[in-house]
Amino acid sequence: MAATITLPGNGLVAEVERHGRGAPLVYLHGAFGLEWSTPLVEALARTHEVIAPKLPGYGASEGLERIRSFYDLSVWLDEVLDALGLETVALAGHDFGGAAAAEYAALFHRRVDRLVLLAPYGLWQDEAPLEDIFGLTPGALTKLLYADPGGEAATAFNAPLPDPVAQTESILRRRQALIAAAKLMWPIPDKGLKHRLYRVAAPTLVVGGTQDALMGRGYLDAFAAALPDARVRMVRSGHMIPQEAATETAAAIDDFAGARRA
Repeated sequence: MAATITLPGNGLVAEVERHGRGAPLVYLHGAFGLEWSTPLVEALARTHEVIAPKLPGYGASEGLERIRSFYDLSVWLDEVLDALGLETVALAGHDFGGAAAAEYAALFHRRVDRLVLLAPYGLWQDEAPLEDIFGLTPGALTKLLYADPGGEAATAFNAPLPDPVAQTESILRRRQALIAAAKLMWPIPDKGLKHRLYRVAAPTLVVGGTQDALMGRGYLDAFAAALPDARVRMVRSGHMIPQEAATETAAAIDDFAGARRA
């Protein structure tokens, strides 16, 4: 179920989806938007109430013009959690949302009691530079993101819609999503997070795809090494873990968070 809330103080609108019942789990989507995390959100909703805000510039969420740093984005998320009445949360994020989740957990560490990072951005290694996803053709991007570029998930990522109006809207949503993500991720996503990760107080699960052509194991190990209490879990997937390994990833998160599946 999707709804909009008005943030206190600045009056900005934030769109938030809520799914399932159980212990609350706040989920931050990746660079392409929440719709590409639907399989994982649905799997997690079997054991949690998944609370998924759309980041500024996505959906109906306002305030992208105010976001100039991950600190600004963390303050925005803190105001969202205030408006939702959530004092402490389990926080998960994929890709761009993983960087946002890690930054938030470092800055507002008393509010996060569990942290899950799925193929997270936020670090940079000169010996293993990340591909610039903002300059790739759709075909090249699909090959980079998915373990199986011909599979169902990858096909859906680029499949044209039969209705011309819906297709135009889909193209515009993708363009807007990349504009929003590029504001903090381009030209490189390293904004100093490595110097703040020591502040994260929550136990952390770092999840990576065994066939992730975009982000190698070295990035996951670097996160784990910089975090005070972290473990790495690999799942059978490319970079788009929420689509290609939803069931396996949800089970790993449940095990980590202590939940029991129905």
